[in-house]
Amino acid sequence: MSKQRRKAIDGKLIEESKTSPGYFKYQFTILELDGSKTIMPAYGKDMEDALERLAWVKRTETKPYNMIIVFLLLTVTIVPSTIAAITNNPLWVIFSLVLSIIYGFTMVNLNNYFNKK
Repeated sequence: MSKQRRKAIDGKLIEESKTSPGYFKYQFTILELDGSKTIMPAYGKDMEDALERLAWVKRTETKPYNMIIVFLLLTVTIVPSTIAAITNNPLWVIFSLVLSIIYGFTMVNLNNYFNKK
């Protein structure tokens, strides 16, 4: 059984971009999962590029930040603090600080990747 996906069922060239030479404005009709149709504009050098940019925008607007924040909270604060209290070893607190720096660096890089910076 195949996974249900959004599909582009129609694409039309509307006009050449007035502000960016070499780019064109396209209009895509998207068939949503519930069966409704949505008309969305997109810009690109060709129709394939415009559709790819449209898919990228949709992919990056649904970021799972809530689950990442909960995971970071558990791994950076609660777990090392509990282990440090049980074992009476302060190295777990240092481990927690190093882990938070690594997570922070990773989150900045992921955010830059999703926003194409």
